Amino acid sequence: MNDTTRTVSPRDRWVRPVDLALWVLLAALLLLVLSEAWLNGVLLETPSATYGTVPPTTWPRVLKNALYLALLATTALKFTLSRRWRSLLTGADAALVVLAVVLVLAGLASDSPLPLIAKGMFVYLRGAIVFYAWRALRPSPAAVRRLLLALTPVVAVHVLAAIAQFAFGWPAYSMLGWTDTTWFSINRAQGVFRHPNDVGHLIALALLGLAAYLAVRPRRRLLLWGAVLVLGLALAASQSRESMLAVMAGLVVVGLVNRVRIAPVAGVAFVVVATAALPLLVTPSNRAEWNRRFAGVVNAVEAPSGYREGEQPAPAPSCDKPEGCEAEPVPPPAEREIRILYARQAAKLWVHRPLLGYGTGQFGGYVAYQNNPHWNEDPRFGPGGFNLHGFYTETVDSFWIHLGVETGALGALAYLAWLYLLCRPLLRQARRRRDPAAARQARRAPPAVYAWAAGSVAAGVLIAFLAIALEDPLFPALLFTVLGIAWALGVPEAGRGRTRAPGEPLRIGMVIISEYEANARVRREAEALAARGDDVTVLALDRPGAPRVEMIDGVRVVHLRVRKYRGDSTLAYVQLYGAFIIAATWWLVRRPRAFDLVHAHTMPEAVVFTAVAQKLAGVPVLLDVHDLTYQLFASKFRDRGLIMRGIKLSTRAALAFADEVLTVHEPYADTVRGLTSRRITIVLNSADERLFPPRAYRTPPPDQVVFSYHGLIAPRHGLDNLVEALAALRQDVPTARLQILGSGDGLTPLRARVADLGLHDAVTLPDGVVPITAVPPALEHVTCGVVPSRLDPWTNEVLPTKLLEYASLGIPVITFRNHVIARYFPDDAVTYVDPATPETLLAAMRLLATDPALAATRATRASAVMADLCWSSQRQVFLTLIDRMTGNAPAAAPDAPTTGAQIPSPRPASPSGPASEPSTSEPTLVPAQRTRPTHDPAPASENL
Repeated sequence: MNDTTRTVSPRDRWVRPVDLALWVLLAALLLLVLSEAWLNGVLLETPSATYGTVPPTTWPRVLKNALYLALLATTALKFTLSRRWRSLLTGADAALVVLAVVLVLAGLASDSPLPLIAKGMFVYLRGAIVFYAWRALRPSPAAVRRLLLALTPVVAVHVLAAIAQFAFGWPAYSMLGWTDTTWFSINRAQGVFRHPNDVGHLIALALLGLAAYLAVRPRRRLLLWGAVLVLGLALAASQSRESMLAVMAGLVVVGLVNRVRIAPVAGVAFVVVATAALPLLVTPSNRAEWNRRFAGVVNAVEAPSGYREGEQPAPAPSCDKPEGCEAEPVPPPAEREIRILYARQAAKLWVHRPLLGYGTGQFGGYVAYQNNPHWNEDPRFGPGGFNLHGFYTETVDSFWIHLGVETGALGALAYLAWLYLLCRPLLRQARRRRDPAAARQARRAPPAVYAWAAGSVAAGVLIAFLAIALEDPLFPALLFTVLGIAWALGVPEAGRGRTRAPGEPLRIGMVIISEYEANARVRREAEALAARGDDVTVLALDRPGAPRVEMIDGVRVVHLRVRKYRGDSTLAYVQLYGAFIIAATWWLVRRPRAFDLVHAHTMPEAVVFTAVAQKLAGVPVLLDVHDLTYQLFASKFRDRGLIMRGIKLSTRAALAFADEVLTVHEPYADTVRGLTSRRITIVLNSADERLFPPRAYRTPPPDQVVFSYHGLIAPRHGLDNLVEALAALRQDVPTARLQILGSGDGLTPLRARVADLGLHDAVTLPDGVVPITAVPPALEHVTCGVVPSRLDPWTNEVLPTKLLEYASLGIPVITFRNHVIARYFPDDAVTYVDPATPETLLAAMRLLATDPALAATRATRASAVMADLCWSSQRQVFLTLIDRMTGNAPAAAPDAPTTGAQIPSPRPASPSGPASEPSTSEPTLVPAQRTRPTHDPAPASENL
């Protein structure tokens, strides 16, 4: 038996005590909010708010705020210790940040002091603290059940007290210590709360939880239905009309979320309706109260002033008597629903400040009242201020009126968007539970929590129209406890990625600002993944005549509607890059979890930022550095000022944004290491053996001398020097010819130069884009390949793919020299021109054209070099990298020996030169097997 010891870091040792602290704080907070009203109203005898006075701050309120702040700090500590900050990258988290920003902007726009803004944000968002505490805790279903059972007696006290008050009248009120007869006089039970609506809100959440539970239970329990009946009676005793309406709306949502068992939900709705009708049948005063309320709604709509047409009091008559005249009594206005009157005034105020309102903490809420008890007299609210109509409380009694006037439409929409994004993952998980196949792979969470949370949010939104519930001392803690538990039990964390079944293919997304068909490296890598069964999608530039989406050799290519540009305009390149990045970002943002890895290809490095949504969702991002943008721009443009500094800054930011970096050779890796500390892997731009199979040197016919170049046609590649060298060579070798395959902005001036030299018959230029499948046949009878690039900041760092392709086909090569090429190809493997001028090119071309033995020797030596640089070995390195980043295969330990192909160490630059340093490439592991059959896709057309 082997003994294994797991090392526990000091950080991990603190996780359990912090979890215990979270449990204690959450339980204490819930108990306090359920008892605060009784503690203030009975134990401490704190008076209710009256106009112009602020009730004294009591120790329960101070303790409650302290618990919220302690909960916030402990939650942050838990996320830090468990390294789970990346899990807070969901749409709901982003929406909360937006909401907080809107609250700050609304306050700053209306000159709210910063402390007032902070207090307002705390009251608006304190429920979010509870929500994130549950997400940090992530309790088990068993622990949640124990908590709910522990809270059941506390809820039962409120429920039974409400029923007793309805049944026994004043003795039941006074027994609990209440001395205010307001609610007793209109037969409304308040339980242990100060207001009947509070007990109604508590019962509403409890009823929705029971309905959601009953809907998923295979067998009905009589005890649970008894609890539903008792809760219905208590709700009816409170006569909380807003809670009754909210329960019915929440039950509709519960039924829609479950969809499987509707009968239990309908049964709960029936109980609520039946028990609500009971007080109306047995108590005449209750019927009178309902009639009074209904008449108040009608009066507020039809006669906002309180007087109908013809009933307005006549103006007081003039009086000439010195002792004065006796005024006739004025009839009082009719009772009107106060919320409708407030809504009418709020609508007029909103028209004047529709976006950001009148400032956080300055209108109709707890914070505004405590800051200024006469807040309603602010002249911004009208000549006489905001008319309270004699209804003097701490708030305007409607959360949406309060939020809409304080923060405008932006605040209200941001809050609604936040609530929606809190519910959307729950609804998605509920749909997965209804799908048997998906449910087997989903995390086993009690499905009732999804419907309970969604129904509670629907109820809360409705209650908020008729009460200040979403910011009062009680309801936010309860509502966001339900939401937090649902998220903790049923919503996968954003930073944990997708859980794949064994053998399930990977979903890889690639992004390249180029035509997919024209980029050999991207095609090789994409087709290597597709060949083993992975699902690969490439976002690429548009191609004339191409469909929006097409399959090319097993790879799905999405052509974004952005066309390639070739030219000398810096601004045009910036516009090209910007347009593509915007289009690709928009495409990816709408599919944040569509891929297991996003592979971004340069140039520019900033293309990696298109994967911002995937990065936030915890999807690994790989940046493949083909070329460094700032080196290309330095060689192409003279502008080295602000634009170049911006490009270098974006390069560093992009390298920091990526999880890992892939590049094309060791010298480039050295350069990238100076810009980032990210892990770097090297996969060479090797020739694809399917198109360029290794073969021995073929002696050309004696009367045929053909030089060839294929690839990008640009001034920096020195093709003008090559045609001048050919013109001189033809004086000694009249049969010498040159074929050029490719495209680029240098084609037009090159064509003009060929015409000036009279080489129409000796130089073959392309008339259009040449597919890569046409290149190998065109090289079949080539005598020598030429790579005549000029040295500049970009070409000084490249290892041309065309050089590797010539060497693979056994074709001797004339090439310019840079330190990268010299690192891999010694002087006896290629013919160097240093520098590539017409004179050096002429000498090299004459040498190989007239000395077939030397050409054969160097071609054979280059083929030997290519044996270590073939794509088959590089392919394994690439697939290993993808598997490691996606967790598809275990990574080898850094100090463990690994069997398999590796990137070869470069050969010395010359036989006498010093040996090159060994490569730091990643070891190769055998890739994991896939369930889809592998295939060897035939190459599709590739534009050069």
